[in-house]
Amino acid sequence: MASSTAKKTVSSYHIGSTLSILYIAIRISTANLAPITDCDEVFNYWEPLHFILYGSGMQTWEYAPQYALRTYVYLLPMAGLAKCLQFILKFLPTSSLIRQQLFNLLLLQSSTTTTQEILPLDNDDKPLLFAMLRSSLILTSCYSELSFLSSIHDTISPTLAHWTAFCSFTTAGNFHASPALLPSSTVMILWRLSAANQLRGWDGYAILWGLVAVLSVGWPFCAVLFVSTGLWALWKAASVSSSLERNDDGIGMRCRLMVHVLIRTALHAIVIQAIVMMIDYHYYGKIVSPIWNIFVYNATAGGDELYGVEPLSYYVKNLLLNFNFVGLLGILSLPILLGRKLLASSFPHTTLFRLGDGHYSSSGASDGLKILMLVPMYIWMAIVFPRPHKEERFLFPIYPMLCFGASIALEEVMMMSMQVLSLILPKSKVAPSPNKCMLLGLVLLSPFAVISISRSFALHHNYSAPLDLYQHFYNHHIMSKDMTSERENEEVTYICTAGEWYRFPSSFFLPANTQLGFLKSSFSGQLPQPFTEFGSKKESLEIQEGAFNDVNKEEMDRYIGIHQCSYVIELVPSDISDGEETPECLQYMKSDPSGDWTQVASYKYLDAISTDALHRILYIPFRRTSKVRHKGYNLYSVSRSK
Repeated sequence: MASSTAKKTVSSYHIGSTLSILYIAIRISTANLAPITDCDEVFNYWEPLHFILYGSGMQTWEYAPQYALRTYVYLLPMAGLAKCLQFILKFLPTSSLIRQQLFNLLLLQSSTTTTQEILPLDNDDKPLLFAMLRSSLILTSCYSELSFLSSIHDTISPTLAHWTAFCSFTTAGNFHASPALLPSSTVMILWRLSAANQLRGWDGYAILWGLVAVLSVGWPFCAVLFVSTGLWALWKAASVSSSLERNDDGIGMRCRLMVHVLIRTALHAIVIQAIVMMIDYHYYGKIVSPIWNIFVYNATAGGDELYGVEPLSYYVKNLLLNFNFVGLLGILSLPILLGRKLLASSFPHTTLFRLGDGHYSSSGASDGLKILMLVPMYIWMAIVFPRPHKEERFLFPIYPMLCFGASIALEEVMMMSMQVLSLILPKSKVAPSPNKCMLLGLVLLSPFAVISISRSFALHHNYSAPLDLYQHFYNHHIMSKDMTSERENEEVTYICTAGEWYRFPSSFFLPANTQLGFLKSSFSGQLPQPFTEFGSKKESLEIQEGAFNDVNKEEMDRYIGIHQCSYVIELVPSDISDGEETPECLQYMKSDPSGDWTQVASYKYLDAISTDALHRILYIPFRRTSKVRHKGYNLYSVSRSK
């Protein structure tokens, strides 16, 4: 036993290895390059987190006490980490070089942002804290990735682990899913941890991670991803005594082991749910179960459909954009694997359909583990794809399975090709070494990796203007001469927007006593409103000015007038033609009789309509200036006559 352990190859992906450190370093360096692509991330998670930390933020109807669809448990780990980071930052002077370099490192600014613009930092350093929190999300994601990859390396095949890592590292989907504060991203992380434990045979921990995902993230639908985890543990418990004869003792032991798995799972679930309900009781002021509430709401006809419906092609396009050919391979992986196994069983006397003995591929004995890892992806797609309401984030949980599946499909195709060639050529010419086989797979995947990296660059260059502009606003406002008097008088400064409300990157980019204001736009749904000091407790209903509803009905009390705004943000075309409607905020500013509005800053935002599809989808440096059209993401300030 000891000798076999000594001969075992140490995984290249174990935490602390050179490869793992390099992997983490590169991923963290790109954490804040990804734009925030989903307004739900901001208003349902970053804003409540800001409220927990600072006592202010925008509240959505899901956090209203009469609905209680969101659990605060999901936010507490980030809140605890933020408190620790705040404590550390207090020991760094606001003008220190260390603080400034940390700011520059994490908040990688666009070329239009100068160092002089970001030198003045206040004591809160909320944008810096925001960047550090996003980096921590990437760090957690990297840990789960490395755990998953290390388990694949040790239990299935080093080659499959390398290919999966390559796909996971380069795909555009992981680029913007990993730093997202969304339940779907967290479920993706927890599934990796569960799968890593299951591959190693630690079924108790695998089920535990699944319970954490289902009960504490606030997204109970993810339970279907862990059904196979529980069934596999029960099957192993039932078959662990296979050496015993099928007598009463053998059957009794099997039953006892299965009951043990069920009781252990139930106890873990009870403990986790009790902790969740105690924490939510603290924030809602009553006994409540958000996971039950959100399940009932979405199960009710027309629940999530109020927020838009999309055809099936929506998910097809997203998978092609974020994974291109890797996504297609991932989806086809299980049919390819099962097809090869069916042919192997139908023609047992030929070696053509036998995968190998593990020399330069994974062995056929590991097929069961591969199927176990892939089945949740197909269950998820069968449930999510037909639903009318579709969101890109709903696909995040299956991203690891797509990468792993693509590696399996590649292995199957490559090994089958080599088997066919071995019938024609001498075997020595078609049986490469493990390293050569691994490198050949990387070469085949490289063109698609380049496309994915180009897509990630395009997302950053085309859609990072909101983050850059609000950062500019933060620095501009704390440098203004009126900042001191505003803090002393506790006057609220409104930064307003109309149709661009959904690109607001969170209150972490608003200085103290600054609040987001909504101007009436063509949007006719329900907007959030500020948290009261009571948060989600029923006392908030007595002092909250606006009402909430659960049917996405527009509430007119959300809007303020242009005369209340000190700043305005608007997306403005580079050239407003005669037939094109003037942006709404420009119309408001023009109609403001007491205000003299001037442009403070402008950042480039892709004009999708005027840019051809290829340059819109991918970052192509050649002839980019002539092919890509931009709009101005503009910040305006006002000087009012007294």
